[in-house]
Amino acid sequence: MSKIERAADGFTRTADKYDEIVRHNIMGAHRLVISIPEGEYPRVLDVGCGTGFSSLAMVERFGCKELVGVDPAQGMLDQMSEKLGDYPGTDFTLLPEEVMKMSAPDAGFDAVISSMAFHWFEDKPAAVAEMARVLKPGGVMAILWSGRGGEEAFRLALAGIDTPIPAKWMAAFDFIQRDVHELEDYYHRAGLEPVDVWMERRRRCTPVDAFLARMRVVASHLASDLEDAERERLEGKVEQAIRDASTPNGFVYDFTKLFGVARKPE
Repeated sequence: MSKIERAADGFTRTADKYDEIVRHNIMGAHRLVISIPEGEYPRVLDVGCGTGFSSLAMVERFGCKELVGVDPAQGMLDQMSEKLGDYPGTDFTLLPEEVMKMSAPDAGFDAVISSMAFHWFEDKPAAVAEMARVLKPGGVMAILWSGRGGEEAFRLALAGIDTPIPAKWMAAFDFIQRDVHELEDYYHRAGLEPVDVWMERRRRCTPVDAFLARMRVVASHLASDLEDAERERLEGKVEQAIRDASTPNGFVYDFTKLFGVARKPE
C-alpha cells in the first residue's frame, strides 16, 4: 500500500472527528482563501478537499458556480457531502481520486486549491505540475501545508523514547514539511508565477489529551501496519513522553503553516 493509500485509509477512519479536532487548519484555510486575488472563479478544483472547509470558503467568498473536490479518502468526501445542501447555488462534484490520477481536463479550472493535504503527497513538485495542468491561463493556484521547523518539540519527544520508534515516524517530519523558497521553486518549475508565498508560525499551549487526540486523527495511518498490541505499546510510550515534556500550560510546541498563491500566465 502506498503512502497516499495508507493516508486515505487513516483519514476515512477518523473523518467523523476531523473538523472538531483541526480547528486551526480550518482557520488557516480561510486565511488562504482570503489571500487569493479579487476576481471571478466560476470553476474551482479542490485537491485533497477533505471535509470541504476550504471548498466552502471559496464558495462563500467568490460565489463559485461549479466546484470539484477530489480526495482519496471516501470517508472525508462523505463528511463533505453532508454540508452541501446549504449551498444550493453551486454545482458540486466529489470524486475519490488522488492528485496524480485526477480525471480533471486540461485547463479546466479558474482556481485550483489544496489545503492541509499537500504534505501527504509523495512527489510534491509533480503534484504542483499536475495541478497546474488543469489550471486555465490566468488562473490562480493556492496551497496550504506544513512548513519547515514546526513540531520540533514533538520530534524531540519521540527521539527521547527508550524504545525503537518506527523510522517512518521520525522521517514524517522531513517528508511533510517545506519552506518558502521550496514552494516558490515548485511553482516556477510548473510554469507558474508566485504571487504571495509566506510562512506562519504559532506557539501552541495544548492540553496533552487534546494534542494526542489531534495526532490520532491526522496521523493514524503512520501506525496502520503495526499489530494492535505493538501499536498500543508504542502509543503508550508516546503519551508518556508527551506528558513528561509538558508544562503547567500543557504541551508547548511550535506549528508552522506554509501558504502559497501563484498565477498561471495568460
